Amino acid sequence: MAIAIDHAPRPVAATTSSSPAAGRRKPPKWLLAAPSFVWYGLFFVLPIAVIVIYSFGVKDASQLVPVDLSNPTLQNYRDVFSDLFFDVFRGTLEVSIGATALTFLVGFPVAYYLAFRASERWRGLLLAAVIVPSFTSFLIRTLAWRIPLQPAGELSTWLQDIGVLSGPIEVLYTRTAVFIAIVYNYLGFMVLPLFVALDRIEGALREASKDLGAGRISTFFSVTLPLAGPGIAAGVVLTFIPMCGDYVTATILGGTKGFMVGALIESQFRGSQNWPMGSAMAVLMIVMVLLSLAVLAAIFFALRAIGRRAGRPIVDAWRRRERPQPKPSRFPELFSPLLAVWTGLVLVFLFIPIVLVVRHSFNGGAAFTLWSGNYDTVWWGGEPGRLPSGKPMVGLFDFGTTGATLLRFLIVMAVGIALPRVWRLVTRRDPHPALRLWAAPGAFALAFVLNGLLTDWYADLFQQAGVGDGLRGSFLAAFGGTVIAVVLGGLSGVALARHPGGWSKIFMVIVFLILVTPEIMDAIALAGWMQRLGGPFTNDIGPLPFGMLRLWIGQSLYASAVVTLIVRARLSGIDESLEEAAADLGATPRTAFRQITLPLIAPALVAGGLLSFTLCLDNTIISALISGASSTFPVALISATKSEIAPFWGAGAVVLFVVTMAALAFLAVTLRRSGDSSSDIAATLGGG
Repeated sequence: MAIAIDHAPRPVAATTSSSPAAGRRKPPKWLLAAPSFVWYGLFFVLPIAVIVIYSFGVKDASQLVPVDLSNPTLQNYRDVFSDLFFDVFRGTLEVSIGATALTFLVGFPVAYYLAFRASERWRGLLLAAVIVPSFTSFLIRTLAWRIPLQPAGELSTWLQDIGVLSGPIEVLYTRTAVFIAIVYNYLGFMVLPLFVALDRIEGALREASKDLGAGRISTFFSVTLPLAGPGIAAGVVLTFIPMCGDYVTATILGGTKGFMVGALIESQFRGSQNWPMGSAMAVLMIVMVLLSLAVLAAIFFALRAIGRRAGRPIVDAWRRRERPQPKPSRFPELFSPLLAVWTGLVLVFLFIPIVLVVRHSFNGGAAFTLWSGNYDTVWWGGEPGRLPSGKPMVGLFDFGTTGATLLRFLIVMAVGIALPRVWRLVTRRDPHPALRLWAAPGAFALAFVLNGLLTDWYADLFQQAGVGDGLRGSFLAAFGGTVIAVVLGGLSGVALARHPGGWSKIFMVIVFLILVTPEIMDAIALAGWMQRLGGPFTNDIGPLPFGMLRLWIGQSLYASAVVTLIVRARLSGIDESLEEAAADLGATPRTAFRQITLPLIAPALVAGGLLSFTLCLDNTIISALISGASSTFPVALISATKSEIAPFWGAGAVVLFVVTMAALAFLAVTLRRSGDSSSDIAATLGGG
C-alpha cells in the first residue's frame, strides 16, 4: 500500500511532462499590459503628480520652468478662492450642470425614438445622422456658431426685417453663446449612450409591466428609466466632465463675458506664465468635477431608493384600484409622430453649423463668417483671384497637382475594394477574411506610397501655407498617435480580457482616470512635464520635430484608453476555447497570439484605430498647449480666429470633415461585417 502510494504519482508526472506545454513557466498576467503601465505612469500619473506639486510653488520667471519650490505655500489656493477667480469657477459649474441637464432633456426623446419607435430600416441612417455631427471637428463646429450669431449676419438681419428684433443680435461673446455651443457640441455624446442603454432593454420587460396593469407613464418610470440608468450615467460623464474643462468654446465664442475655468487655466500657463496659480486651478477643477459627480450620484441613488420605498404602496394601490371602462385616447397615436418630429428638429439643429461651414467655404467675400451674397470657388483653388480690396487671393489647392493625385488615389482604391470580389469570381471561393478586412486599408496606404514616389504632392498640394501645413501636421500627428494607441490598447485589451487578476483593477482605475480627467488638465500637465524632462521633448531629433513627438504622446493617451475598452469588450464576448486548444497542441503564447488571438481582435483593432484617428485628428486642447513649433489644423485655425478668418479656412475644414466621415464610414462597414448591430456600433463609438 505504501509502495503503491509512493509510486502512484509517477505515471501522472510522466504524462504531464510529455505534454508540449508541460514545465513551461507562465508569464505574469500583466505582461501584455506592461507597456501601457509604463506609458501611463510616465505620461499621465507623473505629470499629474507634478502639477499637484507645482500648485504649492511660487512663480519664478527667471527659470525655464517658472516655478520655485524652495518655499512651499498654500497662497495659490487662497488666491483661487478670491472673488474674481471663484466667480469663474461658479459660472463654469452653473453652465456645465445646466448644459448637461439640457442635453439630457433634448437627447433622451431622440434616443427613445431611435431605440423603440424607429424602424430597423431607418434606425441605422438616423443613428448615423447623430454620429456625423458629433465626430466632426470640435473646433470647426464651435467656430461655425459665429455665422448665425454675428450681429451683422444674415440671421440677425432677417429677424430685424420681420420685426422680431429691434436691433442686431447681441449674443456673440457672451455666456449665452457659450451655453448654446456647448449644448450643441456634446448633445450627440449624450444621445449615443442613452440609445445603447435603451436599445438593450428587453421588450418583454416593458410588455410584462403593461400586462400587470401599469400604464405607459408608470412603465416608463418603473421599468424604462431605471434600466436606462447606466446610459444616463455614461452620458453625464461624457458631457459634464469635458464641459468643465472646455476652453475652446469659451475662447471662440465667450470673450471676456463667457470666460470659463478651462480658458482661465490656459491663460495662466500661456499668458501670464503663472504655472503655480494655473496648477492650483487645475487641481481644484479636478476636485470640483469629482465632487459634482459624487453629489449627482448620491442624489440619483437616493431618489431611486426613496422612490422604491415610498412609491411601492402607491403603485400597488394604483394597480388594485377599480378600473373604469377605458376611454379611447389619441395620445398613443400622437406619441410616435411627436417623437419623430422632435428627432427631426434635433437632427436639423445638429447639421446647421456643418451646412453653414460648407456653404461659407464657397463665400465670394473676404470673411468666412459674413456671407457676401454670391458663391465662388476661388478659395478652393485654381487661378488666383483678388479680394474686393484689390489684394491677391489664392485658393487652398493647386488643382494641377490635386487632379492627378485624386485620380491615382481613386484607381488604387478601386482596385483594393474590388480585389475580394475579383478573387471570388476567379477562384469561385470566398476570399480569406484577412483579404476582405485589409484590402481597402492596404490600398489606401499603397495610394499614399505610390503618390509619394511619383510626385511631391504631399508638399505641393496646398497653396495656402498655413492651412496646408496645419492639415499635413494634423494627419501626421493623428497617424502617429493612432499607431501608438492601437499597439498599447490592443495589448492591454487582450490582457484584461484573457488574463484578469488583481492588477486589472489598478489598471482599470488608471484608464478610468484618463477618460474622466478634463483634457485641459492633461495638456498642462504634459506641457510642464515635457519641459522638465527636456531632451527629445525640447529639441528636434534629426528630421523629427520635438513638437510632433509631443503630439504623438499626448494624443495617444485618451485614444489608447478607448482602444483598450473596445478590444476588451470584443474579446470578452469570444470563447477562448480556440486559444486553449492551441496551447494544448503545443503552440507558444506568441504563436497562439499571432495565429488565433490577433485574427479574432482584428476588427476591434481596425475599429479602434479608425476611431483613434478621428479623435486625434480633431484634438485641439492638447495640440494647442504642447505642440511647440509643430502646427496642426486646429492649432492654426484657433490662432487665425484672433483676426478676420478668410473663407479658405472653411475649405480646409471641409477637407477635414470629408476625411473624418470617410474614416467613420469605413469603421461602420468594418463593424457591420463583423456582425455588429446599430447598438454595438454606437457603443463602440462611445468608447466600448
